[in-house]
Amino acid sequence: MIDTPTGLAGEGAWAKLRRRKVVQWGIAYVAAAWGLLQGLAYLSELFRWPDQLQRLTTAAFLAGLPVALVLAWYHGDRGHQRVSGREFSILIVLLLIGGGLFWWVGQMPANPPAGTATTQVAAPVAVETATGTSIAVLPFVNMSQENNDEYFSDGISEELLNVLVRVDGLGVASRTSSFVYKGSELGLTAIAAALKVNHILEGSVRKSGNRVRITAQLIDAVHDRYLWSETYDRELTDIFVIQEEIANAIVTALREELGTAKSMTPVTVRGDTENLEAYALYLKARELFIARRELPESIRLFEQVTQMDPNFARGWEGLAAVYSVAPSWVIMDRDFKTLTENAAERALKLDASLSMPWAALSNAARMSMPIDWANNLMLLDRAIAADARNSTAFLWRGVNWIQLGFFERAIADFDRCLELEPGYQNALRHKALALLYAGQTDAALDLFKRGVAAGFIISRAGSFVGPLAARGDVLAVQLLLDDMGLAPEVRNLLIDALTRQGATSKDDVVVIERYFASTDNPNLRTLGLPHPYLWLGDFDKAAAANKTDSAQSIISWELFPPTFRNSPGFKRVLEGNGVLAYWRQHGFPPQCRPLGREDFSCD
Repeated sequence: MIDTPTGLAGEGAWAKLRRRKVVQWGIAYVAAAWGLLQGLAYLSELFRWPDQLQRLTTAAFLAGLPVALVLAWYHGDRGHQRVSGREFSILIVLLLIGGGLFWWVGQMPANPPAGTATTQVAAPVAVETATGTSIAVLPFVNMSQENNDEYFSDGISEELLNVLVRVDGLGVASRTSSFVYKGSELGLTAIAAALKVNHILEGSVRKSGNRVRITAQLIDAVHDRYLWSETYDRELTDIFVIQEEIANAIVTALREELGTAKSMTPVTVRGDTENLEAYALYLKARELFIARRELPESIRLFEQVTQMDPNFARGWEGLAAVYSVAPSWVIMDRDFKTLTENAAERALKLDASLSMPWAALSNAARMSMPIDWANNLMLLDRAIAADARNSTAFLWRGVNWIQLGFFERAIADFDRCLELEPGYQNALRHKALALLYAGQTDAALDLFKRGVAAGFIISRAGSFVGPLAARGDVLAVQLLLDDMGLAPEVRNLLIDALTRQGATSKDDVVVIERYFASTDNPNLRTLGLPHPYLWLGDFDKAAAANKTDSAQSIISWELFPPTFRNSPGFKRVLEGNGVLAYWRQHGFPPQCRPLGREDFSCD
């Protein structure tokens, strides 16, 4: 072995790279570059630096890697400066790789602003069903550390949607339709096609203490491109200003991009409370009310909101709305009729332009018998006059028309509700109910099954048990009653009664009464006793239960069992509800006619 100044004679290229410390320098360079890029990413997020800075810095580090390796080669061994042709070729290849990486990074498309929704944008497809200028507001992503702040991000999304609805010349997809895609992996272009819109607004909300960062971006879903994006980092005291800025930025972007949007006027957002803590609680309470989830908590929060700011009109409006539905969700611990009336009147006194207080008053009017149906309908008409997009008012008016026996009018209101809110499952279910009572059983069951397929099962499901049993679909009846929470022995007793055409058995009635008296299952309490009494053939008890049961079931027009129609119990229900009095003053529905001054008959 002969010692040489630079190592072993005849050594390979890899050994030379190691001896000249090229490998060590390369590893050190990559580690340092990676650390610096991570620090840059953090600072870019913190100070909202443009994404191009990160891209150019990354490209520079990639291009610098071959240069660092070349320098390491030449300086790794000062006693050996001559370079062979093979070694020179390696250096040229390294430089070419660096230049290629720099060019490749420069061709990469810009990323959307950090912190926004991560939904992937699919390849462009024609949104053929979208007409005019239209937009869907997707639920903003909650980027806060607290999962409980998700209600805040959802609330901000809905607030922006409600602002954009007021822009002339702009079609806006409904909340129930847009929020179906919360967390969806479906591409934005596909979502736009499904919602029949040509633009998407998405973004994120990061709330921390008294500060909020809202990132919003407007996407042209037809051509798969970003039209506008912005980040707002403010104190929570500016929340209404942020909403106005975002809405007007969208209007400006659309006006610049689309000739059809030139007529759009600027948006003004009125902050109706200066107590931002009350506003945050309002968003949470409203979210619970809309989802019909944890209604006692929604009531508590709305009450807290109105205590924190007694002049917050929308707080009183929300409180009136949740009070008005409490009895139908078997919350019976207070006088909700009086509470609803007081809250609604307070809301209208503060802001006479509101719509929902009128609808809530209509619900309150139905909490005592007999119902003044003419006044009830008038209140809902006022709600719709105040806001022609109040889908809930159309739903509740349709429910009134069902109880009055005017099924075509009910279906028209449900259709209008579904035009405004295509994903409103409760409207779809009540439309199915109207079709069922009108004798269109096939169409009714088709709609009912659509709701079940979407996971909407319990609401008014009792009315569909009889039709399914009459068609011999016992398995569907079993599954439906199981989903309501009925014990197997009680379920089988009721199915046996249904298949026997509702033959009365006093022992069966006693068993059912004891069972319902002892259960605290909310689904069964919502079902109530009227339907089991019908299925058992005890029409007198069904009529009495319909008057007093907290579920207030619509059993007036049940066709299963068919012997209920025109029975004494059937007539007592309509008379006790005030329906007969309404008919005598305003006219009978098509299927009914008066028999003298006291009696009537319905086909």
